Amino acid sequence: MDIFLFKSILSMVVILLVFIALFSMFEIFGRSEKRFNIEKLKKLHRANGILYLLLFIFIAYFCLDFMIKTKAELSYRASFHSVFALTVLILLCLKISIVRFYRQFYGKVQTIGLLIALISFGMVGTSGGYFLLVTRLGTDIPAAKVGERKKDALQEGIKIIIKTDPRSIAKGRGLYESKCIFCHDPCSTKTKFGPGHQGILKNPLLPVSGKPATPENIINQLRNPFRNMPSFSELPEKDMLNIIAFLNTL
Repeated sequence: MDIFLFKSILSMVVILLVFIALFSMFEIFGRSEKRFNIEKLKKLHRANGILYLLLFIFIAYFCLDFMIKTKAELSYRASFHSVFALTVLILLCLKISIVRFYRQFYGKVQTIGLLIALISFGMVGTSGGYFLLVTRLGTDIPAAKVGERKKDALQEGIKIIIKTDPRSIAKGRGLYESKCIFCHDPCSTKTKFGPGHQGILKNPLLPVSGKPATPENIINQLRNPFRNMPSFSELPEKDMLNIIAFLNTL
């Protein structure tokens, strides 16, 4: 299963846990006449919170591992997602500290719980929710086949001359191995996190966007990624051209 789809499905479980937490909290504190056994609700709320925290840490591990290995520059959406996730983590630690050690502030726990729930919606919506929406629940079909695509970084009519000298190819290989190989296999067309790149410039179309397999469109993909690929817009154009030189040898 694609790692992004797997993470997105787990994020939907996080949302389910948020609803369970809200339900149990409202039933415990929001009703004068109790419909359920309060002690059982408290146990449910505590177990649900532990599962939420473990799942949060598990998903965060995959996100951090991906960021470290790809060294990708965060998009605006990913930046918002990171801020939401960090805020949730801080609030969770604060809530646990109050419940375990600083009981004099116990009256604040309900407010903190509501904040965690609301921010969790933003956290999941900017990551797993977005991914499932644009891929039609992970079927790898863009939600808008004929929608407005991101504009090409290069002006129309400008053609890139692919470098063929050994120095450029060697530099491109080094860049590829440091930034691309975690998600892409250069020796096959099999999918890792992204499609394999064997023969990518010899095929008529790019494997995901469906655009013509040209150096111009590959550079545009690096600068303005299509779907779930991270942006490499921070790369100088000479580095991108060296990557193209290496891709041309596959």
